[in-house]
Amino acid sequence: MHPSLKLHYPSHEVNARRFLQDYFSQHVPYSIFKETTINLMRCCYKVFSSGLVCGNTLTDISLGPIIVHLLSVCEFFEEISVLEFNDTSIKELELWKNKDPEAFDWTHTLKLFMELKEISRNEWQYAEEMLRKKVKHIVKCDFSKTNPINPFALPRADCVTCMWGLEMISRDHEEYRATLRKMSDLIKLGGHLLMYADINASYFKVGEDTYHLLNLDDCFLRKTLTDEGFAIVHYENLEREACTDCLDHEQKAFVVACKVKEI
Repeated sequence: MHPSLKLHYPSHEVNARRFLQDYFSQHVPYSIFKETTINLMRCCYKVFSSGLVCGNTLTDISLGPIIVHLLSVCEFFEEISVLEFNDTSIKELELWKNKDPEAFDWTHTLKLFMELKEISRNEWQYAEEMLRKKVKHIVKCDFSKTNPINPFALPRADCVTCMWGLEMISRDHEEYRATLRKMSDLIKLGGHLLMYADINASYFKVGEDTYHLLNLDDCFLRKTLTDEGFAIVHYENLEREACTDCLDHEQKAFVVACKVKEI
């Protein structure tokens, strides 16, 4: 598909509820749900529960109104700020935050997370409420600007999580590097960046709409992180299992990188 025929997520409105239904609902094929939810929860929880990444503040910059990875975060961080590119996704997150009856139902995912932690599924409501309380800000961002969250201001965070974020907003490799540098500015020296990225992908679909993904490989991702002042402390490839034409990635990469210098 020609790049000009693809929508650019930060620039075009997205059907945020359809996005959640297509990729995160209990009704999607198991292979898709495993990649978007189960594998992501396992990777994140393993890292945070091991003590490899810790701190007080976390900033999330991810694709869409998702809370999957934040479930693994909330017991280890006290303050979470969510930066989002798209107004419809912000609205969806705010519905969830405010316990609106029209919000997307995450119960199935929350119960699975309780199983991952090997505790009673009945405690899922407690976990969801803890996360709600720790999400302090939901802010629109624009990484095409010098200050992506202007006029809002955030202190540098101990950790930034970026799930499918960079390859979704970057039109080319140069823009990817520039955006990563701006994300780095949001992290304290010695803090960490967690990424869950599509490898060798070019698009994802939401309903009938096709959105751009920047094609990148492991070599580019590793080199770019290193060039921008990060030391990779964990790098894991997860093979594609989803049998769908909704996206065309070959693998997913789960990466933990420590910011070791300012660029």
